[in-house]
Amino acid sequence: MRVIILLLVASGIGYWYWNRQNSIDEESITRFYDTATEHVLNGRGKELCAMLTKDFTRTGVNSTSQGRIQENADKEETCDKYNKMFASLAQAERQGDVSTNYQVTIEHIEIGKDRKSAEVKVATNISMALGPIGRIAETRDKSSETLVIRNGKLMLQKSEGSAITRTIGDRF
Repeated sequence: MRVIILLLVASGIGYWYWNRQNSIDEESITRFYDTATEHVLNGRGKELCAMLTKDFTRTGVNSTSQGRIQENADKEETCDKYNKMFASLAQAERQGDVSTNYQVTIEHIEIGKDRKSAEVKVATNISMALGPIGRIAETRDKSSETLVIRNGKLMLQKSEGSAITRTIGDRF
Protein backbone atom coordinates (compact mmCIF):
# COMPACT_ATOMS: atom_id res chain seq x y z
CA MET A 1 0.00 0.00 0.00
CA ARG A 2 2.85 2.38 0.84
CA VAL A 3 4.48 1.72 -2.51
CA ILE A 4 1.27 2.53 -4.36
CA ILE A 5 0.85 5.81 -2.44
CA LEU A 6 4.49 6.74 -3.09
CA LEU A 7 4.07 5.94 -6.80
CA LEU A 8 0.91 8.07 -6.98
CA VAL A 9 2.63 10.98 -5.22
CA ALA A 10 5.73 10.67 -7.44
CA SER A 11 3.66 10.51 -10.62
CA GLY A 12 1.61 13.53 -9.46
CA ILE A 13 4.79 15.53 -8.84
CA GLY A 14 6.18 14.38 -12.21
CA TYR A 15 2.99 15.40 -14.00
CA TRP A 16 2.98 18.80 -12.28
CA TYR A 17 6.65 19.37 -13.17
CA TRP A 18 6.15 18.29 -16.81
CA ASN A 19 3.03 20.45 -17.16
CA ARG A 20 4.77 23.46 -15.55
CA GLN A 21 7.78 23.11 -17.88
CA ASN A 22 5.53 22.93 -20.92
CA SER A 23 3.10 25.76 -20.28
CA ILE A 24 3.22 29.53 -20.68
CA ASP A 25 2.46 32.09 -17.98
CA GLU A 26 2.96 35.85 -17.69
CA GLU A 27 6.17 35.41 -15.71
CA SER A 28 7.78 33.25 -18.42
CA ILE A 29 6.77 35.80 -21.06
CA THR A 30 8.34 38.64 -19.06
CA ARG A 31 11.53 36.58 -18.63
CA PHE A 32 11.56 35.88 -22.38
CA TYR A 33 11.54 39.59 -23.25
CA ASP A 34 14.06 40.43 -20.49
CA THR A 35 16.43 37.82 -21.93
CA ALA A 36 15.92 39.12 -25.47
CA THR A 37 16.66 42.68 -24.29
CA GLU A 38 19.85 41.50 -22.62
CA HIS A 39 20.93 39.79 -25.85
CA VAL A 40 20.22 42.93 -27.90
CA LEU A 41 22.12 45.20 -25.52
CA ASN A 42 25.10 42.83 -25.51
CA GLY A 43 25.14 42.20 -29.27
CA ARG A 44 24.38 38.48 -29.07
CA GLY A 45 22.77 37.71 -32.42
CA LYS A 46 23.35 33.96 -32.16
CA GLU A 47 21.45 33.80 -28.86
CA LEU A 48 18.60 35.91 -30.29
CA CYS A 49 18.33 33.50 -33.23
CA ALA A 50 18.08 30.59 -30.81
CA MET A 51 14.93 32.21 -29.41
CA LEU A 52 13.16 31.91 -32.80
CA THR A 53 11.30 28.81 -34.00
CA LYS A 54 12.42 27.13 -37.24
CA ASP A 55 9.23 28.38 -38.94
CA PHE A 56 9.58 31.96 -37.61
CA THR A 57 8.16 34.77 -39.78
CA ARG A 58 8.30 38.55 -39.47
CA THR A 59 6.06 40.85 -41.47
CA GLY A 60 5.65 44.56 -41.15
CA VAL A 61 5.92 48.03 -42.57
CA ASN A 62 8.78 50.38 -41.70
CA SER A 63 8.11 54.06 -42.33
CA THR A 64 11.19 56.18 -43.00
CA SER A 65 11.84 59.61 -44.50
CA GLN A 66 12.33 57.79 -47.83
CA GLY A 67 8.88 56.17 -47.66
CA ARG A 68 7.21 53.01 -46.45
CA ILE A 69 9.10 49.74 -46.77
CA GLN A 70 7.30 46.39 -46.60
CA GLU A 71 9.40 43.87 -44.69
CA ASN A 72 8.96 40.10 -44.79
CA ALA A 73 11.54 37.76 -43.32
CA ASP A 74 11.94 34.17 -42.21
CA LYS A 75 14.30 32.93 -39.50
CA GLU A 76 17.38 32.80 -41.75
CA GLU A 77 16.85 36.34 -43.06
CA THR A 78 16.16 37.65 -39.55
CA CYS A 79 19.32 36.04 -38.15
CA ASP A 80 21.35 37.48 -41.02
CA LYS A 81 19.90 40.92 -40.24
CA TYR A 82 20.83 40.52 -36.56
CA ASN A 83 24.41 39.59 -37.45
CA LYS A 84 24.80 42.57 -39.80
CA MET A 85 23.24 44.97 -37.29
CA PHE A 86 25.50 43.86 -34.43
CA ALA A 87 28.59 43.93 -36.66
CA SER A 88 27.74 47.52 -37.70
CA LEU A 89 27.16 48.55 -34.09
CA ALA A 90 30.45 47.00 -32.99
CA GLN A 91 32.30 48.82 -35.75
CA ALA A 92 30.63 52.14 -34.87
CA GLU A 93 31.49 51.68 -31.20
CA ARG A 94 35.16 51.06 -32.08
CA GLN A 95 35.27 54.26 -34.12
CA GLY A 96 33.63 56.62 -31.65
CA ASP A 97 31.52 57.28 -28.63
CA VAL A 98 28.33 55.45 -29.68
CA SER A 99 25.70 54.39 -27.19
CA THR A 100 22.63 52.25 -27.77
CA ASN A 101 19.38 52.27 -25.83
CA TYR A 102 16.83 49.48 -26.22
CA GLN A 103 13.50 49.18 -24.40
CA VAL A 104 10.62 46.74 -24.66
CA THR A 105 7.19 47.39 -23.17
CA ILE A 106 4.73 44.54 -22.94
CA GLU A 107 1.34 46.13 -23.59
CA HIS A 108 -0.97 43.10 -23.56
CA ILE A 109 -0.71 39.33 -23.04
CA GLU A 110 -3.30 36.78 -24.11
CA ILE A 111 -2.36 33.23 -23.19
CA GLY A 112 -3.99 30.39 -25.14
CA LYS A 113 -6.43 28.09 -23.34
CA ASP A 114 -3.97 25.19 -23.64
CA ARG A 115 -1.17 27.41 -22.24
CA LYS A 116 1.07 26.33 -25.14
CA SER A 117 0.95 29.66 -26.99
CA ALA A 118 0.43 33.34 -26.30
CA GLU A 119 -0.28 36.49 -28.28
CA VAL A 120 1.74 39.39 -26.96
CA LYS A 121 1.50 43.04 -27.99
CA VAL A 122 4.83 44.79 -27.51
CA ALA A 123 6.27 48.22 -28.17
CA THR A 124 10.01 48.54 -28.70
CA ASN A 125 12.24 51.57 -28.94
CA ILE A 126 15.86 51.43 -30.04
CA SER A 127 18.00 54.53 -30.36
CA MET A 128 21.63 55.29 -31.07
CA ALA A 129 23.52 58.36 -29.93
CA LEU A 130 26.93 59.62 -30.98
CA GLY A 131 28.97 61.52 -28.41
CA PRO A 132 28.27 65.26 -28.41
CA ILE A 133 25.91 65.04 -31.42
CA GLY A 134 23.23 63.15 -29.51
CA ARG A 135 20.62 60.88 -31.07
CA ILE A 136 21.46 59.89 -34.62
CA ALA A 137 18.86 57.15 -35.19
CA GLU A 138 15.72 55.88 -33.55
CA THR A 139 13.22 53.13 -34.38
CA ARG A 140 9.88 52.69 -32.65
CA ASP A 141 8.03 49.47 -33.31
CA LYS A 142 4.62 48.10 -32.32
CA SER A 143 4.18 44.38 -32.87
CA SER A 144 1.81 41.55 -32.22
CA GLU A 145 3.89 38.45 -31.52
CA THR A 146 3.12 34.76 -31.12
CA LEU A 147 5.12 32.86 -28.51
CA VAL A 148 5.01 29.07 -28.32
CA ILE A 149 6.44 26.34 -26.10
CA ARG A 150 8.72 23.91 -27.94
CA ASN A 151 10.38 21.14 -25.90
CA GLY A 152 9.99 23.13 -22.69
CA LYS A 153 11.47 26.30 -24.20
CA LEU A 154 9.55 29.51 -24.89
CA MET A 155 10.19 30.70 -28.46
CA LEU A 156 9.05 33.42 -30.85
CA GLN A 157 7.14 32.01 -33.82
CA LYS A 158 5.60 35.03 -35.50
CA SER A 159 5.89 38.81 -35.39
CA GLU A 160 3.67 41.28 -37.23
CA GLY A 161 4.06 45.00 -36.78
CA SER A 162 4.86 48.46 -37.95
CA ALA A 163 7.83 50.68 -37.25
CA ILE A 164 8.91 54.27 -37.67
CA THR A 165 12.61 54.91 -38.22
CA ARG A 166 14.12 58.38 -37.97
CA THR A 167 17.71 59.35 -38.57
CA ILE A 168 19.83 62.42 -37.84
CA GLY A 169 18.30 64.46 -40.69
CA ASP A 170 14.73 63.75 -39.59
CA ARG A 171 12.89 65.53 -36.83
CA PHE A 172 13.00 63.67 -33.48
